[in-house]
Amino acid sequence: MQRSILLSLMIWQLEVVFVAALVSDDWLKTVQHTEDAMVVSYLGKEKDAEIRHTATAWFDRLFVRTGVKDRVYRYFIPSEHERQSSIGFQDIGRENLFPFIAARLQVLWDSVYQSMLRFFLMLAWWPFLLAILFPFAMDGLARRKIKQSNFDYSSPLAHRYSFFALLGILYVLLLGLTFPFPVPPQAVPVACCAIGLAVNVYLAHTQKRI
Repeated sequence: MQRSILLSLMIWQLEVVFVAALVSDDWLKTVQHTEDAMVVSYLGKEKDAEIRHTATAWFDRLFVRTGVKDRVYRYFIPSEHERQSSIGFQDIGRENLFPFIAARLQVLWDSVYQSMLRFFLMLAWWPFLLAILFPFAMDGLARRKIKQSNFDYSSPLAHRYSFFALLGILYVLLLGLTFPFPVPPQAVPVACCAIGLAVNVYLAHTQKRI
């Protein structure tokens, strides 16, 4: 299990590196505009503005006010003072290498902001997730009680794979934060329903005695 989690996190990190290294800034802006239009169409302008305001505030609080964003740029790109202090090397990479690095860093920060937008979009659905989870969980527990009373069969296979399905859904949601293409807002309520179903099967097929 630990190896699987580590491998999953490595795949997610590779996706982040892939986006930063290969996706153009123009493409990422197109993705953002397309996704914004879908959110406005599905949830309305007020909800879109609320999500955008929250994401912008947290991005500013975590990366701008703390100086993290500027420090990352300064780490990879020398300042003019550092250039002038490097006699004989002050113009190396000025016209090609460092503009390319700056463009990649801009894509990275745009991806971080887009991920935060998607994260807060997911959080906006938590009341719906609770409304889905409660009846599904109650039904699963009721089915388990019935199995206990009439000695019905609880499938360890269904129990095991429903747990894996739950982990898979959560992992896909994590990957979805950094997908380099538009993610429709309808994906979140669909995922909520899938989570509810997985929880229902997991509880219904939990061993009669624990």
